[in-house]
Amino acid sequence: MTRFPLLSATALLLATAAPLPVAAQSGAIVQSVTTPNADRLSEQMRILGRNPNDVSALVEAGRLSGKLGDTDAAMQFLARAEKVAPSDPRIRAARAVALVGMERPGEALALFASAERAGVAMTPYLAERGLAYDLLGQGALAQADYRQVLRAGEDDEVTRRLALSLGIDGNLAEATKVLNPLLVQNDRAAWRVRAFTLAMSGDAAGADKITASMLPGFAASLSPFFRRLPQLAGADRAFAVHFGRLAPTPERIADARLAPSFPAPVRATAPVAVAAATPAPAPVRQPSAAERRRQAAAEQARSTAEAQARQLAQARADETARRESLARLNAERAAQAQRERDAQQLAAQQAEQARIAEATRQEAERVAARQAEERRVAAAALAERDRQAQAARPPVQVAAAPVPVTVVDRPAATPPATPSVSTAAATVAGRRESNDDVLARIIRNLDIPASELGVGPPPAPAAPATSTTFAADAEAARRAAAKREADERAAEVAKAAEARKLAAARAAAAKKAADAKKLADEKKAEAAEAAKLAAAKRADPERHWVQVAGGANVAGLPAAWAVMAGKAPALKGRQAWTTPLRATNRLLTGPFKTDDEAQAFVNTLRKSGVQAFAFTSEVGQKVTRVPIK
Repeated sequence: MTRFPLLSATALLLATAAPLPVAAQSGAIVQSVTTPNADRLSEQMRILGRNPNDVSALVEAGRLSGKLGDTDAAMQFLARAEKVAPSDPRIRAARAVALVGMERPGEALALFASAERAGVAMTPYLAERGLAYDLLGQGALAQADYRQVLRAGEDDEVTRRLALSLGIDGNLAEATKVLNPLLVQNDRAAWRVRAFTLAMSGDAAGADKITASMLPGFAASLSPFFRRLPQLAGADRAFAVHFGRLAPTPERIADARLAPSFPAPVRATAPVAVAAATPAPAPVRQPSAAERRRQAAAEQARSTAEAQARQLAQARADETARRESLARLNAERAAQAQRERDAQQLAAQQAEQARIAEATRQEAERVAARQAEERRVAAAALAERDRQAQAARPPVQVAAAPVPVTVVDRPAATPPATPSVSTAAATVAGRRESNDDVLARIIRNLDIPASELGVGPPPAPAAPATSTTFAADAEAARRAAAKREADERAAEVAKAAEARKLAAARAAAAKKAADAKKLADEKKAEAAEAAKLAAAKRADPERHWVQVAGGANVAGLPAAWAVMAGKAPALKGRQAWTTPLRATNRLLTGPFKTDDEAQAFVNTLRKSGVQAFAFTSEVGQKVTRVPIK
């Protein structure tokens, strides 16, 4: 099966004739002319110069850039608009315009439908929506949009699109009627459309005549392309005459699945009746064996492309599922690791708290034991002092009269001061040991002065200590014990506070260590990212270029360069480069030292009739040489 590189016959025609309905698209050499859309875009740029965040101006600039074929600029304007007003539905409609030019009509129609549901009027977008319908084989819907645009006013570009759409449907007579006003004006773009419509109807010879007379130098190259057009289906014809593509790709088939359900078409004319009045000879002609082989090969290619598209979609779905599963697994692992770290930290804190509690309990037990021992020793010492004092106390004599009672303490070796006593006194003296013990015990327990009990003081200072002295000593001992107990309790509270403070300090140290590790890991990751970026800058730094063409077929880029170099002497002797742009490839020259230097070269090329624009490659973006014959 004969193949036609995208930037060969068709691309040369698109480059030398007036621009196709979507200029500067993948598959067509970048060419543009001054149009009202360009003037309107300049007006929006002046508005943005005064207010860079004007959403309406950003959306309109994006829409106009898409209509003019600069899809990169369109997407940049709309991205800025989305940052200011993320929910503005006009952004979706304007983005759909750019997507049509990027050969993604299914996705574009989905955005058009979403914007329309949100209340956006479709009037400014009908020309691009009509082209999207054509690219998906919905000619009636496309023609309805084109005619609505033309009812509002003349538009040469939309007129040419309507004629092409009618030609795709096989309605040659109506296409000719629509196109005639432009043909009379000798519009070269209209003659190109006329050649395509003739070729699609099976009149390849008529198409050859037009290219020979109106587009000299391209007849021989385009002749095989013209003979392929009648064999293509409607959507394939649309991609062929608008983008130069002769066979569906897996990406195109996948995009078509994104289109929403189509509304019922409303035809303004009766194309069947018109077609009957001017029947085309090609449909009744029996195809030759070679044509049947080509048709079979085309069908096989379409089947292969659909199978590849299904495989690609399945592979993408599998890869997405694998990535999601891996992401979930990594998230679960990270969560489990965090839970383990939290559990370890909690266990360590609990262990430390238990250790502190046990140490506090043991210390409290030691303090209580020491206090009990001290109280026991104090009590024993007090009892021993009482016993010794009682043993050293002299006998007590009581007067014969019952009141008052006088207790006299005398030393044991001293003879009595009075040589004789009464019988009652002798009886009391015979029981003095037991009475003295009782009295001493009462005094000790009641803790009151002996004078209040009617007991007289000792006669001399040298006498042994009285029970009053014992009571005072006992009081002092109790006060000393109470003070020691209070001091010990204060010490225990201080120790507990110190233990809590120590635990808090250890917890803070652990948190500080964890934060330090996290910060170190982050710095390590940042350093790795910086090293990666530095390596990318060294390998592929930011560079300034001039784009002179673009196309999906890399093999066709040398031919496109030769055409451009033939028109612009400034390109001769320069190196050609290329870098991918989604499904297409940029054709570049450079690099230039600055963006201003690149723009100066753009101005030089424009003087030779080559419409180019400056382009800056990002850090890490691969730009490769294009071999020039």
